[in-house]
Amino acid sequence: MVRVEADSTSTRTRRFGGIDGNETLTNAAAVVLTLLLIAEGLTILRIGGLKREHMFIGMALIPPVLLKLGSTGYRFARYYLGTRSYRDKGPPQILLRLLAPLLVLTTVLVFVTGVGLLIVGHKSSFWFTVHKTSFIVWAVVFGVHFLWHLPHMLVSLRDDWTREGRERIPGAGIRALLVVAAIGGGVALAIVVLPQITGWHVGSG
Repeated sequence: MVRVEADSTSTRTRRFGGIDGNETLTNAAAVVLTLLLIAEGLTILRIGGLKREHMFIGMALIPPVLLKLGSTGYRFARYYLGTRSYRDKGPPQILLRLLAPLLVLTTVLVFVTGVGLLIVGHKSSFWFTVHKTSFIVWAVVFGVHFLWHLPHMLVSLRDDWTREGRERIPGAGIRALLVVAAIGGGVALAIVVLPQITGWHVGSG
């Protein structure tokens, strides 16, 4: 049984890159999120005139966010289930471990309340208050998280999708497909709900 499990793990590592592949996928999702969040941040600076754009980008962010939560959640599960390669890699730094639950919680709150606002329209100040408060907390926690990971993230992506540095990690094509699918899914989702976004915007005028 142990040998069969070890062979299965080895096969997955050769096909998908194992823990290094998971880490690179997480970093790639983070890059996509960063670019979209910069655009989202620009709409916040002029939220009075860019509500439609703010909501559109917010909806487009959902699939990439789910991809990143999925990849980090997978590593979390494999580590605490005792998978050797993940145990050998070790846990994140203590500060990041302490911030991780708050980061996940505020991320979920920001998007749930954002979707809630889109659904209920202008009827509830509760949704807006929670959305705004959770975003402020999230921005601080995310800033620490992002700046801590940035140098290693850039090196990891360079090594995976260029021929510089170490040998390319297996599964690069699959990871690229997942990232493209997340981006495409986000744009598709935003387009589907665009009539609702437009109606909300008109109703606020």
